[in-house]
Amino acid sequence: MTALHCDGSLTADRASYGGIIRDDTGAAIMAYAGKGDDNSVLGMELLAILGGVTLYIQKDLLRVSIRSDSKLAADILNGIVSCPWSLQTLKVRITSLMEQLQRKEIRHVWRELNQPADFVAAIDTGDGESFLYRPNFPPDLVELIKNDSDRKTYFRTPSH
Repeated sequence: MTALHCDGSLTADRASYGGIIRDDTGAAIMAYAGKGDDNSVLGMELLAILGGVTLYIQKDLLRVSIRSDSKLAADILNGIVSCPWSLQTLKVRITSLMEQLQRKEIRHVWRELNQPADFVAAIDTGDGESFLYRPNFPPDLVELIKNDSDRKTYFRTPSH
């Protein structure tokens, strides 16, 4: 299986999403980023998953482990909790596309394990969607991916 790490981003002036596709060895092979128009983080998280699943099908990659740092998005797509009505159409688009996959899983991962996808989601793509391939990754993204490969340990600080 290959892995799709995806993330949504919502700031005061921009809604966006992005993701990274990794091969079965864990090496990042491509990334995608786009601008959204939903004013919810959950909407952007689901758009990130939709963008990734769409790419998987276009590239005939039919075995995927989807990894999101949104537990709610993972739980919705795994049928654990119901989807807000405002995002139901988006959920149905994702689940319909996922029926074309031969093997799939949707997993929640901690935010620290999703830093490369978070970085990609923050890339300003203007009004469209952008695709990046491994030789053209920005240096900061290469560093984040290297940290993952080196199994860098992240420590959470307690919230007060």
